[in-house]
Parts: sequence; C-alpha cells; structure tokens
Amino acid sequence: MKVSLPYGREQIEIELPDKNLIGVLKTSRPSMSTNEEYEVRRSLENPVTPFIKKGSKALLIVTDYTRATPLSKVLPPIIQKLKEEGFKDFTVLVANGLHEPASQNQLEELLGGKVFEEAEIVNHDASKTDELTYLGETSWATPLWVNSRIFEADLKIGCGTVEPHFFAGYSGGGKIILPGISGIETIYRNHSYAMINHPSSRLGVLNRNIIYRDICEASSMSELDAVVNVVLSSEGGISKCFSGEPIKTHRSAVEFIERSIKAKAEKRADIVVVSGGGYPADRNLYQAVKGMAVGELLVKTNGVIVLLAECRDGVAHKHFYQLFSKFKNPADLLKHIKDHEPIRDQWEAQIMARILTKSRIVVYAKGVTAQELENMMLIPASSPEEALEIAFSLTSRNAELLAVPEGTHIIPEAPESNNT
Repeated sequence: MKVSLPYGREQIEIELPDKNLIGVLKTSRPSMSTNEEYEVRRSLENPVTPFIKKGSKALLIVTDYTRATPLSKVLPPIIQKLKEEGFKDFTVLVANGLHEPASQNQLEELLGGKVFEEAEIVNHDASKTDELTYLGETSWATPLWVNSRIFEADLKIGCGTVEPHFFAGYSGGGKIILPGISGIETIYRNHSYAMINHPSSRLGVLNRNIIYRDICEASSMSELDAVVNVVLSSEGGISKCFSGEPIKTHRSAVEFIERSIKAKAEKRADIVVVSGGGYPADRNLYQAVKGMAVGELLVKTNGVIVLLAECRDGVAHKHFYQLFSKFKNPADLLKHIKDHEPIRDQWEAQIMARILTKSRIVVYAKGVTAQELENMMLIPASSPEEALEIAFSLTSRNAELLAVPEGTHIIPEAPESNNT
C-alpha cells in the first residue's frame, strides 16, 4: 500500500508491504473555512467570553516561526476590530520562548506584509533580563519572569494554534506566556526534569498535567486578557477560531479539536512510520522530536520508530545537539540531566532519550547529516525506502507495521502494554 506523508512543504510516498501493515492512523479534521479572516472576525463578535475593554494600546502576542499559526489571516481582523473599539496603538510581540529570535525574512513570512503597516513588531528574547518583570512564584515553585511589555498595554491578547503537544497536552492558550514570553529561569523550571518526567506530562493530557496547570497559573498571574486560538484543517488553513478568556477559550478549542484528531490502534506495532508533521513542524530536528513522541505511544518495546522529517534548518538547537552527542546511551544522558539541571534544551533531550531507552529511531532528514544523527544515537537513512529496510533488518521480515501520516497533528491511542 502506498502511503503519502507530509515532508517539509511536500508530500512523499512510501510503499508499505500489505502483509506487514496493520493500520494507517488518520484524523478526520474539519475542512478549512471558506473565508478564514471572516471566521476570525466571527469569533471576535461571538467570543467564548467577552474580553474587549476600553483603551488605546493593544499588545498582540503571537507564536513564532516554528508554529503553523496563519497569522497573516488572524492578525488583520483583530486589529480592525480593535480599531473599531477605539484602539490606536498596536504592538506585535513574537513569543519565541527559547528559540532564536526571528530574522526579518522570517517575520515577513510569519506575519504577512499588512501587519508591518499597522503595528510595531518586537521579538521576545528570554535572555534580556532588563526586559523582564518578576511576578513571584507559581504553585509549582516556578519563578515567573515575563516580558515587561505586557504591563504597558491596555489589552493583551495571545494568538496561537491549538494542536496536540507532546508534554503540555495541547498548544495554544497560556503557552503564549509560558514559555512564549517568559525568561530563561522560568522556562527551565517549567520544563524541568521532574515536570517532564511526570506521567501526565504527555500528548493530549490536560486535567492531570502539571506543566499545563503551571502554564495556566502563569497566564493568570500575567493578567493575559484573552486568546484568539485557531484550529487548523488538514490543509493547514483555519477551520475554526475561538476568542475570549484564556483558560475557558483554550478548553473550548480543545473540546472541539478532540472530536476529530484521536485515532485508535488495536495494538502496538514492531515498526511505526511517522511524519514530523510537515513544514513548519519539521523544519528542524529539535521540533521533530514531537513526531518521535507520537511514535512512542504506538511502538512495542524494542521496536523501531521510522521518522520522516525534512529538517531544512538542520538540528537548529546547538545546545540540544551538544548535550545529546556527549553520550553513547540514553540512560547515561537521562542521569546526567537529572543530576546537573538546569541545562539548556534538556527537556527535548530528555524526551528523546526516554524514547530511545525503549525503542530505536531511524530518521530520514535531508537537512541533517548522517554523522550528526549518529552522534545523537539516531540511525540515519538516505531515503524513505532505506529507512524502512533498516527497520525490518532491526526487527524481522514479519514485523507488524503502523503508519501515522499526519505525525504531530494526531493523538494516537493504543493498549498500554508494549507487547500487545
């Protein structure tokens, strides 16, 4: 059976043997709105909770270039609506978290041309302590430092996409604050070894997820007025938009998306072929760990995850690469993180190492060299076909196979036992 998977901005096909294939997990995400900007406007006129108040200065906090939020469609109707309500001064703050601040070209691709005519564009830089304000500790002992610009505005709105997230449960909502516009110390604590290691810090889990609860508390402490969160169609356009108070609005979006993105596997497989989610989700290896985390939920112990992720920007996070490449086995890396935290990018390394303690990972990534992959305990492949052949050689010719074309855009469900 031929299966098509997102890879960068393209689709690649791979032939999967029918005798081995036990399932192709797919979502039933709703179709794209026929008028995306109108859908955003509709949500502003009919919010989950009212949020627009009197003022002149608005701060729009937006996701960065590693996220698929179609900001060129989201921001213009927000700005127009706020103008009608009397706002005159607009700042767009890019919530980079610990990612490198966006270049001018990246900002233009991310935001679209119209926004530059309407607003001041600012990159959040977590390392600039003089641009941060301390708000105290959360219930999880997270010292909350946030970008000071949030306190200079009359109205603060976070703009993002609600998608499955591999340790916060779902993206969107308060993540625009933490990690989005938080300081290094804040992010380190929220992404600490113990927080990541908690059994409920997982894909699609919110109610018991301590990382998510910490994020919600940070959002409230920061006095974020509202979020405008979109749910995307399979084509990547806006399907539905939700606006209003951050926590209630985010949960409304989650309730909507959960109806269509869960897919059940009857059993785990020896080999799981998974996409990194396509551009921009697979633009670097650091982000592509999210695809591995999807495979983790479906593969048997000692099985193989085959990840197809373009990684046009390479590994991208040098600290992630340097940390991982110091070690020859994942158990030693996990111990090192636990004993020596905080370490830059430790959470991504921790999750990938956790997966590697139970399975092997074969990667087809044009943008990462074979040596770089080997240095990170990954098995390189020069084509999708070679990746699959390697996986069979590591298991058997009778290995059972699952495919997950949408990768990071799905929440798979499988039996808990790794051997069923």
